[in-house]
Amino acid sequence: MNMKDLKLTIFNSLLENVNNNVRTLAYDYYDNKIIIYGYLDTDPDDDDYEVIDIAISEIMASYPDLESQEINLVKSYEPIGKLKPYKGWVFVRNEN
Repeated sequence: MNMKDLKLTIFNSLLENVNNNVRTLAYDYYDNKIIIYGYLDTDPDDDDYEVIDIAISEIMASYPDLESQEINLVKSYEPIGKLKPYKGWVFVRNEN
């Protein structure tokens, strides 16, 4: 799987699928599993998970080799530069 193409697919699936409380989103991929990590400025709720789940469904439809998914959302006030990017950032909110 081409990581550049996967990252572009993830980015496109997130268009209009990121809630206002999301500070940044990262992704990881291994063993046919896609993982989205989200750092939020509030405690994650069901709507936050649902929006990301919709995006992951679009990603998995584009990559039939992906067999499973995971969504990890956490509240964090750490500076974005100190957060773990995993395989890369796919969304970063401007916080200036």
